[in-house]
Formats: sequence, structure tokens, C-alpha cells
Amino acid sequence: MATSQPGIGWFARDILGKPLYPYQERVGDAILTSIREGRGDTFTVMFARQMGKNQLSAVLEAYLLFAYESGSIVKAAPTYKPQVVNSRMRLLSMLEAPLLRARVWKSFGYIIGLAAQPELVDAQTGPRIMFFSAGPESSIVGATASLLLELDEAQDIQPEKYDIDLKPMSATSNATTVMYGTAWSDDTLLARMRAHNLLLQEQDGIQRHFEYDWHTLAQLNPRYQRFVEGEIARLGEDHVSLRTQYRLLPINGAGLLLNDLQRHLLRGVHGWQEQPADSASEDGYYVAGLDVGGEERPRPGEEKKATNKRDSTVLTLGRVSYHDLNLPGIEIVHQAWWTGKSYRDQYAAVSMLMQTWNIRKLIVDSTGLGEGLASLLCDKFGAERVVGYKFSRPSKSHLTYQLLSLINSARLKLYRQEDAPQFLYEECWKQLRLARYRIPGENSMDMYVDPGEGHDDFLMSVALCAEAIRDLQAQPLASQIIKPRRAYSEVSRF
Repeated sequence: MATSQPGIGWFARDILGKPLYPYQERVGDAILTSIREGRGDTFTVMFARQMGKNQLSAVLEAYLLFAYESGSIVKAAPTYKPQVVNSRMRLLSMLEAPLLRARVWKSFGYIIGLAAQPELVDAQTGPRIMFFSAGPESSIVGATASLLLELDEAQDIQPEKYDIDLKPMSATSNATTVMYGTAWSDDTLLARMRAHNLLLQEQDGIQRHFEYDWHTLAQLNPRYQRFVEGEIARLGEDHVSLRTQYRLLPINGAGLLLNDLQRHLLRGVHGWQEQPADSASEDGYYVAGLDVGGEERPRPGEEKKATNKRDSTVLTLGRVSYHDLNLPGIEIVHQAWWTGKSYRDQYAAVSMLMQTWNIRKLIVDSTGLGEGLASLLCDKFGAERVVGYKFSRPSKSHLTYQLLSLINSARLKLYRQEDAPQFLYEECWKQLRLARYRIPGENSMDMYVDPGEGHDDFLMSVALCAEAIRDLQAQPLASQIIKPRRAYSEVSRF
């Protein structure tokens, strides 16, 4: 149990030397009250960008490590790098305070503890905090949060991940949970819990949702006010990043990646190809994008049963040529869709297509399960023809911007419906219509399909195909080379 119960403002100011704003103190004290009383509340905390939610989280963690003799905290974020790594470094910075630094111990690279006395550091006793990734593929079951469970950028954490892996961590001790983040759409984990908390507050009067938009800090910090007002003047008040990250307003069902005009620009007039065209030589060549899905492993006796629950592997193949202004563009002419196919068979199928179509560059999703397949293909065809592409927040943003750039400039076209296999054409367009975007950070964009609506394997395969021509340069136009004409007086008289 805690030896004393001072407010978080005192601890931040007098122990850490990191004073908090009044609105941060209100949130921190409410969370501490729930922990001390063992209520097990779930809080939702929405601060506009740069208003100190990460600072508050680190101060709260340091407080619990300082005030409690034992117990555990779990901190999770959508990505391990950079979000979890930054959270860990931020807490270590807080623990550099004179009364704390000699008592800090670390273990396994993701655990930080605080011993009661410096001489107990080697024994690694006392309360501790564990940092985990909350990404879809992370394996984090088994940890226990007896004091606090924290979710950073909760709007980017899948509800299923929270329900199955994260929330049970707080069950044994009925630990308090805090979700930090900003607004996005109405169907995110954070938005759903916010709505639930507002309903509970009406019933019992206990505040569980705290929301402060940019005006709160602007009243206390003139520099912050000038910065946001400058962004509003530059981008407009309804720009998606200002609306979600500073005004804390959800998109309310908008946020589709492609609008009507972009979908129109994406429709091509060229046909589907079962085989490469003879003309794809000097004037054009083929590139492809491969999104790798999970491998189906049927139970004994069920080998012939098919399932579509797993993501599929999709290959999108396009012909590159130079269009108006001699900029490179892609006409998508062929796609392959494999569900439940073993990686050995996928390797064989892709290898055959590489040879048949003489694909000059293949961009392969090498994240997670795709890494092995990408490595095999690279070994066979060489690093100049096969490039692995690992999905991360920055790389996904680059991929999204590249896709939109080609679509907006009418340099990416999809085969027409009349000549194509119906099931491929319909599934591809379904995912393109359902594709959404989000702004996870400054100058960053992400694209996805809501798992409740469908898959995103065709979307990602098309985007990886578009990535294959990122480094191509425009060819010089012969018509732009104009020979100078001599004046009449300079013309030879002979």
C-alpha cells in the first residue's frame, strides 16, 4: 500500500522538478483516486497534440513506482518502435530525479523497476512497469497489471486486441485502466470507451472521461496559441489533422481514402491480360506488388475444407509506360489471389509469374510472415528485381502518399471489368471503395480497411505495385529540345 497520498502535482513539482498544468493535475489525481480506492475504473483521456499527455503518463508511472512498495504497471502502444521505446525513455528521464536515480533497475529491455533502497537494486525488488506493443501481431498474453494498465494512442489499437490480450491483464487485481489518445472516427476503441464513460458519468457522477482541446493550453501558453492559430491559417480549421488532433472532433464516418473523382481516375480502358503482351519490351515492362497473407494449416482430415477467414496473398501486376509529360505510370493488367496456399506453393507460383512476365521489379510485403517468402524470392531473382517492404508507420505513410500521387495524376489505372475474372475485379474494387485513411501523426497518413468490413490485401498489393516505380524519373521530351534559329542577317548569302 502507499505510504502517503499526496497529489500528483506535488510529486511532479517537488520530487521530479517537472511541474504539470492544472488540467494535467486534475486527470492525474482522478486516476490516483481510482487506484487507491481499488475501483478499477477505465479512464479515457483526450488531449490535443503537444498538450502533455505523454508527460502526464510518465509522471503517473513514476509516482506509482515511488509511492508503492510493490505492484506492476503495464504500458502498451500500437507500435514498439518508436512509441513504446519513446515511452520507456521518457520514464527513465523522469526517474533521473535526485531521490530516484540510484534506485532504478532495468530488466530484459522492457521492464523498469524502483527499489526501496539503492542497495536493493541488484535484487530487482519493488514495483515495476512493463512496456509492450499492442500491434495486431504482438504476443503479450500472460502479463499482469496490478496497479495500472495504460494504453497510449488508443484510437489506433484494435478493439479485439484490447478485449482478448490487454484487458485481462487487469482482471486479477481489478486494476485501473487509462486510454490516452486523440479523436479519429466514431468506431475506434477510444471513441467507444469515451461514449461508455460519458454514459456512466450521467449515472453515478464519477468523471471518467477527460477531454481538453487546444484552447485549454492556449489560455495558459501564448506560444502554443500562436502555433495552432498559425496552423489554422495555413491549413484551414476543418483540415483533418487540425480537426482530429487539435479540436478533438471525430470524422463521423468520413475518412474514405478515395473519393468519387479518384475512383474514376483509377478506372482504365485497357483490358485484362492472361499472358504478357509481345509489345512489353522497349516501350514498356512489367512490375508487381505482393501482399503476403497467412498460410492455412488445416487439421488432419480437413485438408479439403476451404476457409476465407485468413488474409489472402495477392499479387498485382502492371505494365509500366510513360504517359503525358513522359512521367512513368502503371496499367494494372493481371492479379492473382491465393487463400490458404502454402508458402512453398506461393513461392513456386510467384517464381513462375516472375519468369513468364519477365517482371523487372517486385515489391514484396516482408512484414512478419512475408519475410521468409521475400528472402527466398530475393535469393532467386536478385535484390535488383525483388525488394522487401516492411510495414511500419513511416513506410505505410510513404506507401499511402505514393498510391494517392499516382491516382491523382492519372498514372495508375485498373483493367476494365469486361475482360477480367469477375471475382477478382469485384473484390479489388470492394477493398478500394472501403479503404479509409487516418492521420496517426504530423505529416503522416495511414490506409486500411476496417476488419469488420473486409480485408485489405488487394489494397496493399495495388499500393506495393505503385511503389515499384517510385524511383523512376521522367524521360526528357524530344519536342522540348528546340534548336535555335539564326537571325535573317546571319543567313549565308551563297
